[in-house]
Amino acid sequence: MKRPYTAVGIAVFLALGLSACTPAPPTPEVAANDIAMTVEGTPVHADEFRYCVTQVRASVLDTASKRGWVVDEAAPVPDNPVGELFVDQGAARCIDGVIRRHGAVALDVIDDASFASLVDRWNADNEARRAAADAGEVLYGPVEKSLAQYEFQEMSDAASAQEKADAVALTGDPVALDEAVRARPEVAEGLDMSVAEDRMIAAQILARETFESTHAGAIADAEVTMNDAWVSLLTISDLMEP
Repeated sequence: MKRPYTAVGIAVFLALGLSACTPAPPTPEVAANDIAMTVEGTPVHADEFRYCVTQVRASVLDTASKRGWVVDEAAPVPDNPVGELFVDQGAARCIDGVIRRHGAVALDVIDDASFASLVDRWNADNEARRAAADAGEVLYGPVEKSLAQYEFQEMSDAASAQEKADAVALTGDPVALDEAVRARPEVAEGLDMSVAEDRMIAAQILARETFESTHAGAIADAEVTMNDAWVSLLTISDLMEP
């Protein structure tokens, strides 16, 4: 994952070259609405970053407990092992989300990759589910989904769409499918590649592996810039705010 940390460099340049007219640095309250990072040029605002942190909170606190780190929520994030772990894992979660939403847009599963649009779709879905429940309709799952539940379902739908398209393409090209199975013979273990249904199963397995590999590669190659100037103003409790 490429991470050109340019935000601090720009801040230093401005401080040196424009000190006579540079306003006072923002307070944490002002910084709360700043851009926390960018992923492939897509801004990740503070609200999205904090959402990502909530998704990794249990993992971070578990690691802190195992390593004997004291969790001081009033401590500044920089140079604090717990704060740095929250930032690193929160950033990784955000990168994954941004890459997945861009992929979903490319598949026409959604029409907007922004976090704000995700929240809008989630609210609309919950409103529709509440209306259906009030009307006595049968619902699968809870009447109201959490944002994480809704996001997981949306991204699962996008992954399924991509995998289905790839599997259909493979079964439509028998030579390519046979070559792929020869390269990965374990994929066809227990299958009869002379049977159409088994060939589709093998194609689906290969398509899933291709999707996961492509997604992992997109994450590894993503151009990521952390706004260290924003992070430097925060305490751990600031990061964990909803």
